[in-house]
Amino acid sequence: MLNESYSLQNNVVVKLFEDLDADAVSHMRDDLESYSQLSSDIVIDLQEVNFIDSSGIGAIVFLYKRMVAKGKLVSVVGLNQQPKELFDMLLLSRTINCFDNLDNYIAQHMVDKAV
Repeated sequence: MLNESYSLQNNVVVKLFEDLDADAVSHMRDDLESYSQLSSDIVIDLQEVNFIDSSGIGAIVFLYKRMVAKGKLVSVVGLNQQPKELFDMLLLSRTINCFDNLDNYIAQHMVDKAV
């Protein structure tokens, strides 16, 4: 299994379990298209992902652009090691909301909803 998705506070969490490389993205193509059709914010949980290549970055950016065009948000949680370094190097963490873990995302999301 490459990923699973579930609802959390009216958002959809997509949890990935393997490296996000060209092979994984090709297997997830239909899922990515389905996620881009959602009418809720999306949280991508990368806690279990130790490697992302340009195809993986492209998949995240694809989803981000599609969702932002609909007025929805895409956030990333659980960046570590190489994925975090790549996000920082490409300055993606300045564009896409990134959180250390899902608990931090929930805490911030609850604050944003209260304001």
